[in-house]
Amino acid sequence: MSETSSQSPAVNGVADTAPVLPPLYRQLEGLTAERHRALRLRDVGYGFAASASAVPLAAEEFTIAARSLAIVFTAQAPHMPVALTGLAAGANLFVDSGGAWKIGAYVPAYLRRYPFFLLRVTPGSDELALCIDSAAPQVSETQGEPLFTPEGKPAPQLERAFAFTKSVEEAMLRTRTMTLRLAELGLLKPAVVQFEQHGKPLRIDGFFAVDRPALAALPPERLAELRDHGWLEAIYAHLLSIGGIPELARDLGA
Repeated sequence: MSETSSQSPAVNGVADTAPVLPPLYRQLEGLTAERHRALRLRDVGYGFAASASAVPLAAEEFTIAARSLAIVFTAQAPHMPVALTGLAAGANLFVDSGGAWKIGAYVPAYLRRYPFFLLRVTPGSDELALCIDSAAPQVSETQGEPLFTPEGKPAPQLERAFAFTKSVEEAMLRTRTMTLRLAELGLLKPAVVQFEQHGKPLRIDGFFAVDRPALAALPPERLAELRDHGWLEAIYAHLLSIGGIPELARDLGA
């Protein structure tokens, strides 16, 4: 399934494997009726993300995600935002042993989009193809909703998946624009959170955050720019969410 600008989606092929796979994905195949007509999608929970201690997040999710997740920016440029789901590598404190997500906590769109992903058909092309991680536990040939009709047309499940995956990709592109601008303005800097746990000092670092003094020092026209793009609200949600990091340490039993 591919998309060019605003044209209707159509089933197409794409390179079977991305050069660099995004987090959690093991392999990606361009969806085609010829190869994938028998595939179905089933609900298996979030066990596939049990080892993800950080999950990519779009800026548009900040205000709701901040209620239950700590939001930080990666130390590597372009400093894309992630929701912290654990403080130990390979441990997601929001997924239980049965694969259920923590009740009441926000589930990032990145996880709800899995096992689908959009890739460019060729480098530099505007045409995007809907791909699937065929090794994902959600994918089955015997259980769940079919991805294709008996005639080889995209089934409603696949149409919904394409629309949602496209919306997530667009949100991530807008988020990248935001982070690049925040970096240009000197707002993203290495950050540290320090607190006591069981009478012992703990230090959490290795991430970037919006620097409060730098934000306060911005001239009015730059603050207005952030406001007009909707980024100021996202910044404050991010800053407030960092207060949730000590709770992650408590859940970890640190």
